[in-house]
Amino acid sequence: MTTRFLRLLGSTRLAMLAVLLPGLAWAEPPTGPSLAGLSDPAELRVTLAAAAETIATRAWARAESSQEGETPRGAGIRPEEGFRSGTWHLSLVAGYSISHKIFQGRAANVHFAPVLPQIGYTVTDVHGPFPIQGSLELVLEPTFLVTTSPSTTFGEGASLLFRYNFVTGTRWVPFFDFGPGFLHWNLRLPRILATQFNFTLQGGPGLHYFATDHLAITGQVRLHHISNGGIDSPNIGVNSTVYLLGVSYFF
Repeated sequence: MTTRFLRLLGSTRLAMLAVLLPGLAWAEPPTGPSLAGLSDPAELRVTLAAAAETIATRAWARAESSQEGETPRGAGIRPEEGFRSGTWHLSLVAGYSISHKIFQGRAANVHFAPVLPQIGYTVTDVHGPFPIQGSLELVLEPTFLVTTSPSTTFGEGASLLFRYNFVTGTRWVPFFDFGPGFLHWNLRLPRILATQFNFTLQGGPGLHYFATDHLAITGQVRLHHISNGGIDSPNIGVNSTVYLLGVSYFF
């Protein structure tokens, strides 16, 4: 009987160690006597009780911090952080244009494919009530054009855009921008534009979709105007709708 009782006591000790040792590894080793080399049952009971108390204390502390609103790392995307004052963004967008009759009786029938790198700097913090909550950004946009109609030519220039980003607190951030620029191209339009150096005016709505905290897919539709500002005649101008798609990185 005594032998069976001792075997049962030994098995119980092993079971308790098997349960508590993983918890000890998670909760960091407790201060005090080590489990190694303990042969006295009283000392073993004291040590195991101290270990169990340490595990319970640390588990309770972690549960309290979770209830106080600590957000686990990577738990959500926070795109609004990319639109605070002093933040930057880099974009590369490209697209295609469709010419229209706007303020003139005839269209220029000019089609071009723009490639537009962008450098943006946010000049204000997020402000205003929903749904107009947002911030103002200045965007410098170098311009590269490939004209496909009425002939294949190239053009280059730059624009300065004033962009307002509507910060929604979600992955979707609409925006609207507007601004002037200049353009030099090799396209000759003797009955439309007398000059190869011209001015641009453009603007329209767009949308960022944030795939990560910093990287977004960007799309936009713009009304785009090209003319020489009355420097020479004729100056009918080229009016188009431009459809753009690209990627943006915020930092």
